[in-house]
Amino acid sequence: MASVGIIGGGLSGLVAAKTFLRGGFDVTVFEKEDEVGGVWARSRRYPGLQTQNARDTYAFSDFPMPSHYPEWPAGAEVQAYLSRYADHFGVTRHVRLRTQVDQVRRRDGGGFAVDTRPVGAPESERKTHAFDQVILSSGLFSLPHIPEAPGREAFEANGGVVLHTTAFHDTSLLRGKRVVVVGFSKSACDVAALSVEPAREVTLVHRSVGWKAPRFLFGVVPTKYLLLNRFTEMFFPYPGAEGFERALHERASGFVAQYWGGVMAALDMDLGLSKSGLRPEMPLSGVGCSLNMTPPGFYEAAQRGTLKLARGEIARFHEGAVETSQGKRIPADVVIFGTGFRQEFPFLDPSLRRVVQDEDGTFRLYRGLYHPDVPGLGFCGFVNSLYSQLTSEVGARWLCELFLGRMKLPPREEVIARIDEWIAYRKRERPDAFTAGACVVPWNFHYIDDLCRDMGARTRRLPQNPFREFLLPVDPSLYADLEEELDTRARQARDRDEACTTPETSRSSSNAFS
Repeated sequence: MASVGIIGGGLSGLVAAKTFLRGGFDVTVFEKEDEVGGVWARSRRYPGLQTQNARDTYAFSDFPMPSHYPEWPAGAEVQAYLSRYADHFGVTRHVRLRTQVDQVRRRDGGGFAVDTRPVGAPESERKTHAFDQVILSSGLFSLPHIPEAPGREAFEANGGVVLHTTAFHDTSLLRGKRVVVVGFSKSACDVAALSVEPAREVTLVHRSVGWKAPRFLFGVVPTKYLLLNRFTEMFFPYPGAEGFERALHERASGFVAQYWGGVMAALDMDLGLSKSGLRPEMPLSGVGCSLNMTPPGFYEAAQRGTLKLARGEIARFHEGAVETSQGKRIPADVVIFGTGFRQEFPFLDPSLRRVVQDEDGTFRLYRGLYHPDVPGLGFCGFVNSLYSQLTSEVGARWLCELFLGRMKLPPREEVIARIDEWIAYRKRERPDAFTAGACVVPWNFHYIDDLCRDMGARTRRLPQNPFREFLLPVDPSLYADLEEELDTRARQARDRDEACTTPETSRSSSNAFS
């Protein structure tokens, strides 16, 4: 059996482990926390954390979330779901918890060496493991980012608290305090809305305003019917679009503009964006991975003024206050940063890191999964989508097919050209939505379809009811037979090859019955 080392025990690492185990690989998963779950682990989730997706759209294809879960499961429920998933598919016994990875490098003669040690242990306890392949699943959200600003040490020395949302675990920290939350991401707005009740006062400091979607438009229509389907995705221009979709943007651009104008007007009316001063300047058609769900009570608090707003960044800390880049001084006892994460691989040998990331930190990966100049090294969980369970699952299958030798990539020069073209397109056409990672929002279905075409699998998973597949929200269960489909295809191809390589046997058998 070929051996695979998987770094990270979040949802992407777990589905990669399950996929490669079923593919016949010897799998080992390294996870630095004391439980699986990644961002959903108790050491990283903040109070009130919930999924952005409804329960049935945020699940693996062959393991639905429990029916007794709420429509938007809480962080602890998602972690429990992932733990049960690992148990159900025999992944748990292959996971080494509380194990940090120090280095991943090439081995002389092929494969990779992975240096690990128990979390907090001295280097003398380091062990080296040899693998034929390695999959990085540490993800886009592994290294919390807090921007540097002068005066922080003095602020904290005088009793001030500064932390990232991933380190915020207890709302009692906010009780009676003056709280400043920084950012406009999901976590920043979640924490800001949560802080309104216990805190003395809350201010949200943000550089820009992004679009958010309510769970129910006007309290009636579930947003998943308006956001997570192929119909809506068709209204975003896609560079590889063909047929009707291409004609829609080339010949009916005015209709497309009217469509988005109507959607933005509806969101403005429903959420009171203009009333609160939080209507984004960027058109909704230009959104990327910053799109997220509206926290309960967020816009209402902004309109009432119980959630104060300040544009800019934290430029300096003062004793008992912070100063923004706009020169505004805000009283503060607690400052919580929801300012994202750094996409870095501190454990990846520099010779490998220079191939998969450029000087700006942008990932240079084909399909967000692989680079041809580092054979045997895969990336699962570095594609940001609206339904990451499914994109990671199909991406893991794509890597498994590649490592099994059942799928061939285009020539290296063509792969590199496609990587360059995709990055250039995103920077040129969607600069406000560009991220260093492989963000496939709003082209989630297009991305999955491209992976299926690469593998030779069906892109339409419900041919008997195409209207349902086109109009209804994403249904992960439609991909539950993807492994079986590909196994059958590989078996048929093998049978054909065997028949073609035994002409003498076939001829003699034919003569015997002539």
